Amino acid sequence: PFDAALRTRYGLSPHTLRGNAASALVGAVRVLTGRRPDTEARATALAAAVLAGEPLAGSGDFIVEEGLGFAFLRNSCCLYYRAPGGSLCGDCVLRHPLSGRPAG
Repeated sequence: PFDAALRTRYGLSPHTLRGNAASALVGAVRVLTGRRPDTEARATALAAAVLAGEPLAGSGDFIVEEGLGFAFLRNSCCLYYRAPGGSLCGDCVLRHPLSGRPAG
């Protein structure tokens, strides 16, 4: 119901909305683990499980490298770069197009 209301009111596509939700989840994990490094293993495992299930499955690539941390590369663009003063987001699909992503 909430996602339908957002789509109706703001014209967001379901694909973009899922990407935004997935990006927000990973951002929250980043803030949590930045303040509480001891939570990283549990938090990234939980995020990976949530991102693998519906409705966020396919919204992007969640990459966890032991000792290096984690990253998220989304499969949609939020179009923030088109807003006045906007830019590409750190996890933007335009930074690493699907066909040009590193193998792994």
